[in-house]
Amino acid sequence: MKIDIYAFSGNGARLCDKLIEHLNDNEVNAYVPPRYAASAKVVKSREEHLYKATEESFKSADCIIFVGAAGIAVRAIAPFVRSKKTDPAVICMDERGSNVISLLSGHIGGANKLTKKIASIVGGNPIITTATDINGKFAVDEWAHDRNLRIMSLKKARDIAADILEDKKIGFRSDFNVRGNVPDEIDFDEKEIGICISFDSNKSPFKNTLNLIPRIVSVGVGCRKGTDFNDVYIAVKEVLSRNNISHFAISSINSIDLKKEEEAIKRTAEIFKVPFHTYSKDELNRVEGQFSSSDFVKNVAGVDTVCERAAIMGSKTKRLIINKTVVNSVTVAAAADDYEVVF
Repeated sequence: MKIDIYAFSGNGARLCDKLIEHLNDNEVNAYVPPRYAASAKVVKSREEHLYKATEESFKSADCIIFVGAAGIAVRAIAPFVRSKKTDPAVICMDERGSNVISLLSGHIGGANKLTKKIASIVGGNPIITTATDINGKFAVDEWAHDRNLRIMSLKKARDIAADILEDKKIGFRSDFNVRGNVPDEIDFDEKEIGICISFDSNKSPFKNTLNLIPRIVSVGVGCRKGTDFNDVYIAVKEVLSRNNISHFAISSINSIDLKKEEEAIKRTAEIFKVPFHTYSKDELNRVEGQFSSSDFVKNVAGVDTVCERAAIMGSKTKRLIINKTVVNSVTVAAAADDYEVVF
């Protein structure tokens, strides 16, 4: 996790040192006004205006911590707040560490959990205001985020949270194995509103269904040099759709290193907001299994098939779920990691 900290006093600067020391499993940078840069060992001098610095943190950081007044934090983030799906976690704490407040993105962004961790580090009081947390209820959005599940509708997630807070039961269906202690809020006999975990975002086992999609599908792509972006993008979506797999299940796009600068594939990965990985022909040839074979591809790329082998390379369990499929002269294949629903 990338964490940016902004403090505004000498005491705040020294508190930053303590946070950096205990959050060392993260990438943490702390910034203070130049006059306080010598007040602590590892803080950095903030030369730019706070609002400009905050704007950059909103783009690049997973969490922003303000060590100072809550009003400073609120005014600093106000122009940049957009959506709980994309906003970073924001935490505010006073310079003595007495109170640590989860201010923004408590569940999906992870601010609530980090607030508790920071409070334990500084010996402060964690302040969390989300209703499910203060009532000790199952929080579906936080649970889904922690388990690498894409939430298809925040409105439906709010509907479920509202029902849970009214002590109503919610239903549950899953295409994947379930283990662990199922929360008391879940009733497998409920039919009105519930959660469905599947690759297929169109499944609707309840009158009001919240679809959660595991992001575990590695897609392999092959194409000719200079292929149009639309051809690659449409091919990936169409192949997945034919197999009842939402494109939100994609975890990565993969190909041979000959395609590492292929704009159509790079842009497709950017649109899907997933990494684009490439592999050498030697790496691809070492992948074991039975694959489709093309003499033309072998002559050009030095490997009998790019998309299938690349899909396997991008997965953890090396299990193809879609064999080589051609759409608009673009070849697409997919592999999936193993997945369990864990409570």
